[in-house]
Amino acid sequence: MMPDRFDASSVVQIDPRKKTISNLESVVSELKADAATVESEVEILRSRSIAIKVIDLLKLREDPEFERVSHLRRLLNTLGFEFLLDENPKDQNEATTRLNTRRDPIASLIAPDQPGLREPERDEVAVAFSERLRVGRVRSTLLINIRFSASDPVKAAKIANAIADVYIQEQLAYKQRSAGQASGLLEQKLEQLKSKVADAEHKVEKFKAENNIFDTEGQILSEKQLARLMEQTVVSRNATSEARAKYEQGQKLLKRGDNGGATADVLQSHTVRLMKEQFAKASRHEAELATKYGPRHPEMQKVRAEVADAEAQLAAEIERLVTNLKNELEVAESRERQLTANLDTLKEQQVVSKDATVQLKELQREAATSKQLFEALLSRFKQTNETQDLQLADSRIIEHADVPLFPAAPNRKQTTLLALIGGLVAGLALVMILEFATSGIGRPEDVERVFDLAHLASVPWAVAPGEAFDRMRSIRMVIAEPSGIYAEAIRGARREIDVRRTHGSARLIQIASSLPGEGSSVIASNLAHHYAVTGQRVLLIDGDLRRANLTRELAGGRPTGLLEALATGLPVEAAILRDGRTGLHFLPANGPLPSHLSSAELIASPALGATLDNMKRQFDTIVIHSPPLLPVIDGRVLADHADQIVFVMTWRRTPKQLAKRALKCLGFNHRKVVGVVMTEVDPAIIEDSRSLGSGLGGAGRQSLAGRHAA
Repeated sequence: MMPDRFDASSVVQIDPRKKTISNLESVVSELKADAATVESEVEILRSRSIAIKVIDLLKLREDPEFERVSHLRRLLNTLGFEFLLDENPKDQNEATTRLNTRRDPIASLIAPDQPGLREPERDEVAVAFSERLRVGRVRSTLLINIRFSASDPVKAAKIANAIADVYIQEQLAYKQRSAGQASGLLEQKLEQLKSKVADAEHKVEKFKAENNIFDTEGQILSEKQLARLMEQTVVSRNATSEARAKYEQGQKLLKRGDNGGATADVLQSHTVRLMKEQFAKASRHEAELATKYGPRHPEMQKVRAEVADAEAQLAAEIERLVTNLKNELEVAESRERQLTANLDTLKEQQVVSKDATVQLKELQREAATSKQLFEALLSRFKQTNETQDLQLADSRIIEHADVPLFPAAPNRKQTTLLALIGGLVAGLALVMILEFATSGIGRPEDVERVFDLAHLASVPWAVAPGEAFDRMRSIRMVIAEPSGIYAEAIRGARREIDVRRTHGSARLIQIASSLPGEGSSVIASNLAHHYAVTGQRVLLIDGDLRRANLTRELAGGRPTGLLEALATGLPVEAAILRDGRTGLHFLPANGPLPSHLSSAELIASPALGATLDNMKRQFDTIVIHSPPLLPVIDGRVLADHADQIVFVMTWRRTPKQLAKRALKCLGFNHRKVVGVVMTEVDPAIIEDSRSLGSGLGGAGRQSLAGRHAA
C-alpha cells in the first residue's frame, strides 16, 4: 500500500560571470550575485510555469502515479475534505507572480482583479507535482538544489534533470523574447524615424527648389562654382604671367639676334634646334671648302647659298615662334579678364543669397540629425536582431541527478509486520476468489487434482470461432484433416485409453458427459473412425436413443436401428451400416419412424446385454456414445456393460461440481473411468501444455494402474 519513494537531486549554479560571444551589448543584463537574486530564482524553479512545462514535456498527465493523485484529489474535493490536501496555493501564486514579474515586466502592471481576465483553473497534476518538488539554496552559496520524489527512481532522476533543463531553457527563452521585443520596438521606432527623415529631406529639397539652390556632390552649386572659379582665376593668372615672361624673353633674344641654343631653350622648339644644326653643318662645310677652293669657285658659291638659306629659315622660324608667344599672351590675358569678371559677378550673387543659404544649412542640420539617429537605431536593430539567438543562460547545471539506488521512503521497519499480515490475508482471499470464480477446468493438470482422474487429451474446437459450423465435418475430423491438431489430439486420447486397457479381448468403450452439448458425440465418432483406419474391426453405436444425434448425421436414411432391434427381437446385424472409405461399422439409434417405446426400459432389458456380447464376438473395439449422465439414467445403465468409460468435459465451461456429481452417480462403475477428455480447448493452450500434459498423463496412468491393481 505504500510504494517506494525515491528522491533524485540535481544542482544548478547561478553564474554571474559575464558571457560574451560578441562585443555587442546585450538587451538583458546578467543576474547579480546577491541573496535576493538566488531566492528569486529558487521561487522561479518552484513556479507552476516550470512545473507545467515539465509535465507536458514528460507527458506526466498520462503517468499512472499522477493520475491516481489527481483522482484522489477530485474525490476529496467532492466529499468536502479539501483541508486534507497538503498544498499551499498562496505560495504557488506568489511564485507564479514572481516568475511573471521577472519574465514580463508589463504583466506586473496589470491588476489581478482587472475585468476581462480569465478565472485561473486548478491543475491537480501540477499541484501533485509541486508537492513532490523541493527546491532550496545550498547554504550561502550560489548553488540551488532541485530534489524530486517519485515512486520510480528512473522517473525521479528524469524529472529532476528535466526541471533543471527547462529552467535553463526558460532563461534563454526569456532573453530571446526580450531581444525579440526590443527588435519589435526598434522596428516601430525606425518606421517613425524613417518618415521623419524623409520629411526633413523633402523640406531641404523643397527649399532648394524654391530658392533656386542646387548642389552637387554634397555642396551647394553656387559655392562649388565660386570655389572652382577662384581656382580657375588663379590658374589663369599664373598662365598669363608665364606667357608674358616667355614673350618678353623671346623679344629680347630676337632683338639681340641670338640664334643659338638659348633661343631654342626659351622657345622650347625642336624645329629651331634642327634648323640650328643644319645652319652649323652648312657653316662647317663652307669652312672646309674654303681651304680647297677660292671664293669664286662654284662649290663655294653653292655652299654660301646653302648657309644663307639655312640662316634665313632659322630667323623666320624664330620670328614666327615669338609671334605665337605674343598670341598666347593675349589669349591668356583675355581669359584672365573674363574669369575675373565672372568671379566678381558670382561674388555679388553669393552675397545676395546668403540668407537663403543660412536657412538651408539649418534645414540640412535637422535632416542630418534625424538621419544620424535613424542610422544609429538601424545599426542597433540589426545588432539586436542578429544576436537574438546568440544568448547564454545565467545559470548552469553542475550536477545532473543520478538514479537513486535506495528508496527515501517509506520506513520499512515500521510497516513490515502490517504488510506481511495484510499480504497473507489478501493472498488467501485471492486464492479463494480464483478458486470459486472459475466454474470449469482451466488447466489440464487440474483434472487429476480435482477428479483424481487422468487427463487423456485436450481436443481443440473442430471449427474455429467465426467460421461456419459443419456438423458432418466435425464428426469426421480425423478423416477430413488427418495431419491437423484435432486428429493429433484424438490419437493421443486413443493411446491413453489403450495403455489403460486391462485385457486383450474385445472391449466396449463408453463416451459419456455430464450435460448435453459438451461434444461427447463428436469425440465418440472421431475416436471410432481413428480405430477403424488403423485396421481394427470397429463398431460405433449411437446409444443416445432419445436424441440420436450421430444417427441423423451418419445414417440419415437408416431403415432400422438399435431401438427397433431391442424392441422386436430382430437381428441387430440387419441395422448395422458400413463406411466404405474407413471400414467403420455404425449401428444407428433408431429408424425413421417415431417410436412410443421407453428407451430407458429397453436399455435396461437383458436383450441389450446379449446384443453387446454378440457384437464383442464380431468386433475388436466397440465405441458407444451414451446420453448425458445427469439428465437421464440411460448413460448410467450403459456403464454396466462398458469396459472403459471416457468422461468428456468442455474446457472452462462444464462446472466442476456438476462433473463431480455425474461421476459420482456412476456408482461402482466409477472405477471404469479411464480419464477425462477436454473439448473446445484453445489451440494455444494445447501447444503450451503439451509437454506438461504428457507428464500428467503418465502420472495418471500410474495412479490408475495402482487403483486397478488394488
